[in-house]
Amino acid sequence: MTALLARTRLLAAPLLIGVVGLALTACAPEPTAPYYGIIFNAPANVYLNRTFTPTATATSGLPVALTLDATSTACSFVGGVIAFETIGNCVINANQAGNETFAPARQVQRTIAVRECPTLRPGIWTGPAGTSANVAVDGSTFFGSVDLSALGFGVQSFGGIVSCEVVRMTFNGTPLVGTLSFDGRVLASNYSGIDIVLNAPA
Repeated sequence: MTALLARTRLLAAPLLIGVVGLALTACAPEPTAPYYGIIFNAPANVYLNRTFTPTATATSGLPVALTLDATSTACSFVGGVIAFETIGNCVINANQAGNETFAPARQVQRTIAVRECPTLRPGIWTGPAGTSANVAVDGSTFFGSVDLSALGFGVQSFGGIVSCEVVRMTFNGTPLVGTLSFDGRVLASNYSGIDIVLNAPA
Protein backbone atom coordinates (compact mmCIF):
# COMPACT_ATOMS: atom_id res chain seq x y z
CA MET A 1 0.00 0.00 0.00
CA THR A 2 2.85 2.37 0.87
CA ALA A 3 4.60 1.59 -2.43
CA LEU A 4 1.37 2.34 -4.35
CA LEU A 5 0.98 5.72 -2.65
CA ALA A 6 4.61 6.63 -3.39
CA ARG A 7 4.16 5.67 -7.05
CA THR A 8 0.95 7.72 -7.29
CA ARG A 9 2.76 10.77 -5.88
CA LEU A 10 5.62 10.36 -8.34
CA LEU A 11 3.17 10.25 -11.26
CA ALA A 12 1.14 13.21 -9.97
CA ALA A 13 4.15 15.52 -9.44
CA PRO A 14 4.94 16.12 -13.17
CA LEU A 15 1.25 16.63 -13.89
CA LEU A 16 0.97 19.26 -11.11
CA ILE A 17 4.14 21.04 -12.30
CA GLY A 18 2.74 21.09 -15.85
CA VAL A 19 -0.57 22.60 -14.71
CA VAL A 20 1.22 25.30 -12.67
CA GLY A 21 3.43 26.07 -15.68
CA LEU A 22 0.39 26.45 -17.94
CA ALA A 23 -1.28 28.75 -15.40
CA LEU A 24 1.80 30.97 -15.14
CA THR A 25 2.11 31.11 -18.92
CA ALA A 26 -1.55 32.10 -19.26
CA CYS A 27 -1.08 34.93 -16.72
CA ALA A 28 2.15 36.28 -18.23
CA PRO A 29 1.67 39.70 -19.88
CA GLU A 30 1.77 39.90 -23.63
CA PRO A 31 4.96 41.49 -24.94
CA THR A 32 4.43 45.07 -26.09
CA ALA A 33 5.00 45.55 -29.80
CA PRO A 34 7.12 48.57 -30.70
CA TYR A 35 5.13 51.54 -31.98
CA TYR A 36 5.19 51.96 -35.73
CA GLY A 37 3.86 55.13 -37.25
CA ILE A 38 3.84 58.90 -37.02
CA ILE A 39 4.75 60.92 -33.95
CA PHE A 40 3.02 64.29 -34.14
CA ASN A 41 2.32 66.54 -31.17
CA ALA A 42 0.34 69.78 -31.27
CA PRO A 43 -1.28 72.00 -28.64
CA ALA A 44 -4.95 71.36 -27.93
CA ASN A 45 -5.64 75.09 -27.52
CA VAL A 46 -4.04 78.26 -28.90
CA TYR A 47 -4.87 81.95 -28.91
CA LEU A 48 -5.99 84.03 -31.84
CA ASN A 49 -3.24 85.73 -33.89
CA ARG A 50 -0.54 83.34 -32.69
CA THR A 51 1.55 81.06 -34.92
CA PHE A 52 2.82 77.50 -34.60
CA THR A 53 5.47 75.60 -36.53
CA PRO A 54 4.46 71.93 -36.48
CA THR A 55 6.92 69.07 -36.78
CA ALA A 56 6.31 65.36 -37.14
CA THR A 57 8.48 62.28 -37.47
CA ALA A 58 7.88 58.69 -38.50
CA THR A 59 9.43 55.68 -36.79
CA SER A 60 10.33 54.44 -40.27
CA GLY A 61 12.55 57.46 -40.80
CA LEU A 62 10.58 58.40 -43.92
CA PRO A 63 9.42 62.01 -44.35
CA VAL A 64 6.05 63.09 -42.99
CA ALA A 65 3.81 65.43 -44.99
CA LEU A 66 1.74 67.94 -42.99
CA THR A 67 -1.36 69.47 -44.55
CA LEU A 68 -4.47 71.33 -43.44
CA ASP A 69 -7.58 69.20 -43.38
CA ALA A 70 -10.54 70.39 -45.44
CA THR A 71 -12.55 70.84 -42.22
CA SER A 72 -10.17 73.51 -40.89
CA THR A 73 -11.87 76.87 -40.41
CA ALA A 74 -9.52 78.93 -38.26
CA CYS A 75 -6.01 78.86 -39.69
CA SER A 76 -3.72 78.98 -42.70
CA PHE A 77 -0.60 76.91 -43.36
CA VAL A 78 2.09 78.64 -45.41
CA GLY A 79 5.81 77.95 -45.51
CA GLY A 80 5.62 75.42 -42.71
CA VAL A 81 4.00 77.89 -40.30
CA ILE A 82 0.39 77.74 -39.13
CA ALA A 83 -1.25 81.11 -38.48
CA PHE A 84 -4.36 81.11 -36.27
CA GLU A 85 -6.59 83.71 -37.86
CA THR A 86 -10.14 83.23 -36.57
CA ILE A 87 -11.97 81.55 -33.72
CA GLY A 88 -12.66 77.89 -34.50
CA ASN A 89 -10.74 74.70 -35.16
CA CYS A 90 -7.51 74.11 -37.01
CA VAL A 91 -7.18 70.49 -38.17
CA ILE A 92 -3.80 69.20 -39.33
CA ASN A 93 -3.13 65.89 -41.06
CA ALA A 94 0.18 64.05 -40.88
CA ASN A 95 0.87 61.42 -43.55
CA GLN A 96 3.82 59.20 -44.33
CA ALA A 97 3.87 57.49 -47.72
CA GLY A 98 5.43 54.06 -48.00
CA ASN A 99 8.35 52.76 -50.03
CA GLU A 100 9.81 49.38 -50.96
CA THR A 101 10.66 48.75 -47.30
CA PHE A 102 7.87 50.38 -45.30
CA ALA A 103 4.13 50.45 -45.79
CA PRO A 104 2.31 53.80 -45.59
CA ALA A 105 1.71 54.81 -41.97
CA ARG A 106 -1.75 55.40 -40.61
CA GLN A 107 -2.70 59.08 -40.81
CA VAL A 108 -2.41 61.08 -37.61
CA GLN A 109 -4.74 64.06 -37.20
CA ARG A 110 -4.59 66.82 -34.63
CA THR A 111 -7.32 69.36 -33.88
CA ILE A 112 -6.32 72.68 -32.32
CA ALA A 113 -9.00 74.93 -30.84
CA VAL A 114 -8.33 78.60 -31.59
CA ARG A 115 -9.63 80.80 -28.78
CA GLU A 116 -9.85 84.47 -27.91
CA CYS A 117 -7.59 85.71 -25.14
CA PRO A 118 -9.13 85.22 -21.69
CA THR A 119 -10.43 88.23 -19.79
CA LEU A 120 -9.19 89.17 -16.33
CA ARG A 121 -12.40 89.64 -14.38
CA PRO A 122 -12.85 92.32 -11.72
CA GLY A 123 -14.15 91.33 -8.30
CA ILE A 124 -13.21 88.96 -5.51
CA TRP A 125 -11.01 86.05 -6.59
CA THR A 126 -10.83 83.22 -4.06
CA GLY A 127 -8.26 80.56 -3.30
CA PRO A 128 -7.56 77.73 -0.86
CA ALA A 129 -7.10 78.26 2.89
CA GLY A 130 -9.12 81.48 2.86
CA THR A 131 -6.88 83.36 0.43
CA SER A 132 -8.60 85.99 -1.70
CA ALA A 133 -7.86 88.96 -3.96
CA ASN A 134 -9.96 92.04 -4.67
CA VAL A 135 -9.19 92.93 -8.30
CA ALA A 136 -10.06 96.12 -10.18
CA VAL A 137 -9.52 96.15 -13.96
CA ASP A 138 -9.07 99.13 -16.28
CA GLY A 139 -8.39 97.97 -19.84
CA SER A 140 -5.17 95.98 -19.78
CA THR A 141 -4.12 97.22 -16.34
CA PHE A 142 -5.31 95.99 -12.98
CA PHE A 143 -4.71 96.65 -9.29
CA GLY A 144 -6.04 95.63 -5.91
CA SER A 145 -5.19 93.81 -2.71
CA VAL A 146 -4.75 90.17 -1.82
CA ASP A 147 -5.35 88.58 1.59
CA LEU A 148 -2.72 85.92 2.28
CA SER A 149 -3.11 85.97 6.05
CA ALA A 150 -3.66 82.20 6.06
CA LEU A 151 -0.22 81.79 4.49
CA GLY A 152 1.47 84.19 6.89
CA PHE A 153 1.85 87.15 4.49
CA GLY A 154 -1.07 89.33 5.60
CA VAL A 155 -2.83 91.70 3.18
CA GLN A 156 -0.72 93.00 0.32
CA SER A 157 -1.36 95.41 -2.55
CA PHE A 158 -0.58 94.61 -6.17
CA GLY A 159 -0.86 96.07 -9.65
CA GLY A 160 0.10 95.07 -13.15
CA ILE A 161 -0.71 94.47 -16.78
CA VAL A 162 -2.47 91.57 -18.47
CA SER A 163 -1.47 90.55 -22.01
CA CYS A 164 -3.67 87.73 -23.22
CA GLU A 165 -2.98 84.82 -20.82
CA VAL A 166 0.12 86.38 -19.25
CA VAL A 167 -0.38 88.44 -16.10
CA ARG A 168 2.59 90.55 -14.98
CA MET A 169 2.34 92.29 -11.64
CA THR A 170 4.28 93.75 -8.76
CA PHE A 171 3.26 92.18 -5.47
CA ASN A 172 4.71 93.48 -2.21
CA GLY A 173 7.56 95.01 -4.24
CA THR A 174 8.28 91.69 -5.96
CA PRO A 175 7.67 91.23 -9.71
CA LEU A 176 5.53 88.18 -10.42
CA VAL A 177 4.25 86.48 -13.55
CA GLY A 178 0.94 84.64 -13.50
CA THR A 179 -1.08 82.74 -16.07
CA LEU A 180 -4.80 82.92 -16.83
CA SER A 181 -6.52 79.70 -17.87
CA PHE A 182 -8.14 79.51 -21.32
CA ASP A 183 -11.58 80.23 -19.88
CA GLY A 184 -10.32 83.05 -17.64
CA ARG A 185 -11.52 81.24 -14.51
CA VAL A 186 -8.17 80.47 -12.88
CA LEU A 187 -5.14 82.67 -12.19
CA ALA A 188 -2.01 80.77 -11.17
CA SER A 189 1.21 82.29 -9.87
CA ASN A 190 3.98 81.67 -7.34
CA TYR A 191 5.11 83.89 -4.50
CA SER A 192 8.13 83.09 -2.30
CA GLY A 193 8.02 79.46 -3.39
CA ILE A 194 4.30 79.14 -2.64
CA ASP A 195 1.94 78.31 -5.49
CA ILE A 196 -1.05 80.65 -5.43
CA VAL A 197 -4.12 79.65 -7.41
CA LEU A 198 -7.11 81.98 -7.43
CA ASN A 199 -10.56 81.33 -8.87
CA ALA A 200 -12.48 84.03 -10.70
CA PRO A 201 -15.64 85.59 -9.32
CA ALA A 202 -18.89 84.17 -10.68
